[in-house]
Amino acid sequence: MRATATLIKRSKLLRHQSGAVLAVCLVFLLIITLIAVSSMRDTLLEEKMAGNTRDRNLAFQAAESAAREAEIFVEGLVSLGDFDVTAGLYGLNSTEPSYAHAATWDDEANYVEANSDYGAYLAPRYLIKQFTTMVGTEGAMNMSGYGGNKGTGDVTVFKITARGTGGSADSAEVIIRSQFGRRF
Repeated sequence: MRATATLIKRSKLLRHQSGAVLAVCLVFLLIITLIAVSSMRDTLLEEKMAGNTRDRNLAFQAAESAAREAEIFVEGLVSLGDFDVTAGLYGLNSTEPSYAHAATWDDEANYVEANSDYGAYLAPRYLIKQFTTMVGTEGAMNMSGYGGNKGTGDVTVFKITARGTGGSADSAEVIIRSQFGRRF
């Protein structure tokens, strides 16, 4: 009889359980799901940040290559006759367009298209403005070296503006401005 009474007590206890284990398991499942969704969101954000960084670096490298190509162009000049406000070459008394306006970079008469593009969406572009001439010995310092005296002579200084874009239409844009001097 005792065994039957024990079984009856146990069956009554089993009937009175309220499902606490199920509720606890569902709460744990919800917490784990929230952690997983949060991790996925963080991963997507980090992926976008890495892509934007790559795009910005691509635009920077494209602009740097255009600036270097402009310097090579200036090094190869024989005279300043080409600086007549055409094809991105602006003379001493001419006004260069604003590099900050998109229209400047849309009109082919305002810029020179560089040969290298590094996989950018648009080929890098540059414009060159004859800036000033340093007469005599004032232009002798810092030509091709820090503090190295390279002799006397007039140095013509050019302002180079280069623009590079990233890998897609709505990507990064980098504009680099530098000055480059040369004796003629």
